[in-house]
Amino acid sequence: MKKGEKMTAESREKMRISALKRFSDKRNHPKFGKKLSSQSLKNLSESHIGQKVSDETRKKLSDARKGDKHWNWKPDRTSLAVNEKKHLDSKYREWSRSVKNRDCWKCRISDDTCSGRLEAHHILNWAEYPELRYKISNGITLCHSHHPRGREKEKRLSPYFMELVSVSK
Repeated sequence: MKKGEKMTAESREKMRISALKRFSDKRNHPKFGKKLSSQSLKNLSESHIGQKVSDETRKKLSDARKGDKHWNWKPDRTSLAVNEKKHLDSKYREWSRSVKNRDCWKCRISDDTCSGRLEAHHILNWAEYPELRYKISNGITLCHSHHPRGREKEKRLSPYFMELVSVSK
């Protein structure tokens, strides 16, 4: 088959059957949930050629995957982790904007190595100090190159950042 040519129904069917054979050789077929023998493959491919799935069968299949029958069902929803995407939170965005406004939209370290976008950095960690998350005094504006990478570096630089913020008041 050349690029741009349309695939015939016959070649499409051959591809489908070869895919079924590959699944039966390697592992359980995901659609049928069991290893297929060559005879059942032949019966399957001959019996289903040109047939469409009925609405009733489609409904049974979809009902079998809902609720507690779904493969990823968790009866205890409290065990699920809460995903806090803070950059999507309006309170966080307002805090970030306020910190940057206080610092005149410039990196507080501001030397000749400044580069990259501005970031509002929590001086005392977001996760460890939830009561200080939205306090403007717990934030500092840094460029991307000065923003600390890693918890150890953050903890080591926290006193220095506190001093920079207290000088601006």
